[in-house]
Amino acid sequence: METLRFTLGVILPYVAVAAFLAGMVCRVYSWKKLPSPPITLFPAPPTGAANLRNTLQEALLFKSLFRADPGLWLVAWTFHLVLALILLGHLRAFANVDGLLMKLGMSAGGIQAMSSGVGGAAGLAIGTAAVALLLRRGAIPRVREITGWSDCLALLLIGAVVTTGNLMRFGGQHFDLTATRSYFAGLASFAGAAGAPVLKNNLFLLHMCLAFLLIMLMPFSKLLHFGGIFFTQHLIRKH
Repeated sequence: METLRFTLGVILPYVAVAAFLAGMVCRVYSWKKLPSPPITLFPAPPTGAANLRNTLQEALLFKSLFRADPGLWLVAWTFHLVLALILLGHLRAFANVDGLLMKLGMSAGGIQAMSSGVGGAAGLAIGTAAVALLLRRGAIPRVREITGWSDCLALLLIGAVVTTGNLMRFGGQHFDLTATRSYFAGLASFAGAAGAPVLKNNLFLLHMCLAFLLIMLMPFSKLLHFGGIFFTQHLIRKH
């Protein structure tokens, strides 16, 4: 069992980060090799500021999706918004965000209450959105035709990560925040995290492994649209 904990808790994080970085380099290289069309598909805005505004509207507000399918836009935008909030909340596991919030006037109890309330609601919301998006891929014929195995796998992994996170939060097995920071600090500094107490929490270990598997899948799936959208918007608007 200790060998498995070492493999999943110490080796897998480094493998996941290396695979993600290598995959990102390959994807960016492939994007840069794409031929640039001699004309744009639609009139480009006259200034760089307008280009930037339109790109941000696409990236942050999903303007084109809203025009094409308002129902899907609501589910997708909610999903991405909640995901961003969850990622921000997870910064507490890597850095002393609490100290910054206390300097802004929040108490330790208030920070914990906010984390529990907002984090719990976000976990339930993103789980519901992930199920809705997965069901949509199977229920709508035109969407089912363009759905690949990686699309379903990504949503299933997201659902598994969310489920294990919710089980930790609502099931009474929540991990120790201080021990978690110490564990990730050990990984970041290569100081050795093999004996980290947090790795004895099987649910946390499963949650983390699923998250790292998702990270490894990201460069090779449509999950990378969060970066690709800036490249494609620049490509079609630069002429």
